[in-house]
Amino acid sequence: MAEKTLENRRMVSGRGGQRNTGRGSMHTDGHKPNQRRNKSRAQQRNHTPKHLFKIETTHFLSVFHSEICRAAKYKVHAPLCTCSKIDKLRQLYRKEKDMNDNRNLSERLKDLDVSDPFDNLLVVPDTKTTPAMFVCNQTTSIEFQNDATVCENKIATKIFDNTDMTSLDKFPFKVSCALCLLDHQRNGFVAIVADSVQELEPTIAKAKACKAAKKTTNHNLHSDHAHFICAVQLSSLKALVRSAKTRAKHSQIVSEILSQLKNGGIDLPPSDNSTIKLGHHLTSFIWLEGTSKGSKRGHIMVLGYIDGPYELMLDLPGGKRHLGESTLESLVREVEEETSLELDKQWLAERLSRRYGGALDENSEDIQVLETARENGNVYFVIPPIN
Repeated sequence: MAEKTLENRRMVSGRGGQRNTGRGSMHTDGHKPNQRRNKSRAQQRNHTPKHLFKIETTHFLSVFHSEICRAAKYKVHAPLCTCSKIDKLRQLYRKEKDMNDNRNLSERLKDLDVSDPFDNLLVVPDTKTTPAMFVCNQTTSIEFQNDATVCENKIATKIFDNTDMTSLDKFPFKVSCALCLLDHQRNGFVAIVADSVQELEPTIAKAKACKAAKKTTNHNLHSDHAHFICAVQLSSLKALVRSAKTRAKHSQIVSEILSQLKNGGIDLPPSDNSTIKLGHHLTSFIWLEGTSKGSKRGHIMVLGYIDGPYELMLDLPGGKRHLGESTLESLVREVEEETSLELDKQWLAERLSRRYGGALDENSEDIQVLETARENGNVYFVIPPIN
């Protein structure tokens, strides 16, 4: 009886008479169980058509974003651009096109007017892991050259589904222009400078009054709005940049700038350990301003942000332009969002060339413009205080 019980146990544990000896057991065909499963999966993959990346031409929100990418940031590229990311996608596209079964690719591109999908405005996720692109039809290089603004407005309509461009904060992602799209209209920043603090005080007071008016009417401030606006000696900011590697000198300059902020009525957190960081655009302007001829400016209006009890950040007003905007239009919008100040658009248009959305001929600006290859896509305008 005991012998039969033992034999039954072996039959059950061995699954059909084979003895189960553990992870290293072999089947009758000489393969381990895991090896057979992996081989079967590999065979299935080899018979499944591979699509190296996704291309969509319609339904940006419901399909491209919601089902394929789910990215937090996207970039828009110009037709036939040579950015490295687009070059990689172009290589993947050619590989897929050369495959035996590319019917799916042809189906996805059937709505395009041109055979080359890269000869259109493209939207790609700003990630390293999602090879995908959204193609906007009828925005070819020829159409873009004829009227870039119309093409950008067309792709903006596709992305944001006809939503008012002033209500973009409700979307779960951000869209910006790639460098190739900033060739015809840059991101704009403004430096309001004067010889003395007194000359800048009316502009700062006007910004405070506009901010107070927004609060009175329950108008929400933009998420990028400055915590405070102040005037600082440009020489102090230059010294702060130069003293970054010298602790004692750096602390002395920080104390000097903090004193200027307090004299300007800024209510700072009580701390002897406060640090000051300069934003990228303010740092870039200081570098550009130092290389320009005849630079003898005294004070500059800056934005201030309090990042915790011990850290302040100072920067310039301005920012990235939206699709369809000129440099001038984006500058006016960004300054209002960050300072509540409303720049005189007509005054600026009469002093800027069409290269930046103004009315003058090319390279005939009536205010100082600072731009260099080091600051790809960004331009800095130097203007006097606003009356």
